[in-house]
Amino acid sequence: MDPRPQFAARDDSLFLPIVTIALAAGIFVADTVTDSEIAASVLYVAVVLLSVRFMEKRGVILVSFVCVALTVISYFITNTGFTPTGLINTAISILAVLITTYLALQIEAVKTLAAALVQTDLLRDALIGSVSHELRTPLASILGGASILAEMPMVTKDPRLASLAKGIRDEAMQLNNDIQNLLDAARITSQGLHSNRDWTDPADIINSAIERTHLRHPNHQIDLDLIGDLPLLQVDPVLVEQALSQIIANAAKYSSDASTIRITAKVENTQLTISIADQGVGLTGEEKERLAERFFRGPRHIGKVAGSGLGMWIANTFIMSSGGKLNALSPGEGLGTIIQIVFPISHQSDKDATAIQED
Repeated sequence: MDPRPQFAARDDSLFLPIVTIALAAGIFVADTVTDSEIAASVLYVAVVLLSVRFMEKRGVILVSFVCVALTVISYFITNTGFTPTGLINTAISILAVLITTYLALQIEAVKTLAAALVQTDLLRDALIGSVSHELRTPLASILGGASILAEMPMVTKDPRLASLAKGIRDEAMQLNNDIQNLLDAARITSQGLHSNRDWTDPADIINSAIERTHLRHPNHQIDLDLIGDLPLLQVDPVLVEQALSQIIANAAKYSSDASTIRITAKVENTQLTISIADQGVGLTGEEKERLAERFFRGPRHIGKVAGSGLGMWIANTFIMSSGGKLNALSPGEGLGTIIQIVFPISHQSDKDATAIQED
């Protein structure tokens, strides 16, 4: 047993309303007994706001009721007759107290809900990050083993074994990509995104993204057209490459293997525009508007095409962190999609890039 003396805790649920009501009573006395001219209604509103800061909902309602009651009593004490002016002032004072109480309680309710949602998001992101991190190690072993197995002569000679090994490898690569998306999402929401910008050749970023995507989608033909001399960009090359890889992979996922993905890069109107065009399922009006939303997936794809709804949100976040903008264009369903990545270019940027190259 704890030998230290035990002290009874003060019950703030009663103490704070009593103190606040006493303050309201002081205002009432000053308004009715003394000859001082005070704006009692304003002070009653201040008392209600003070109670919202320190008390729960029922305590605030009690204080508000007392303030209204004191306002009514004050009217009968200070007015010998029912004058229109006194009645109107009293009504206005009562309305001010009631409206203030209602609005203040609504604001507090919204703040409480927002805090709960933030806490829920933090817990979810922490859980996602922890689970995803723990899955990376065994998945790497599975992916490595499946890749080696798929290249073994005994397996390549047997069509059934080759198809099975390829299926395991492809699914493991898809799962690895989904886990990476979850980790990126957790990192963005919990720690924020820090962009490490450097002068980078956009052609190098595009070629690296194509090479990375080709490993996951070897059957797709990707045509690249770099129009004119592309200036250096001051961006985070790692994040932009990941974003571009995600967009190209998305184009491959939502189009047939026999189709072609066309990537173009050109400078126009002091902007560098990278376009990724596919011949796939296209976009509806809702999908174009909400493509970069977190966890959004078109209803027509749910249950038919694997995905988490994070890829384009992550790509858009990575692009924006380097000062770029992502646009989605599509004539409609079944007519393909064009995703544009736009980075601004200035004459000062060209001068700085030239100076870096000379150094």
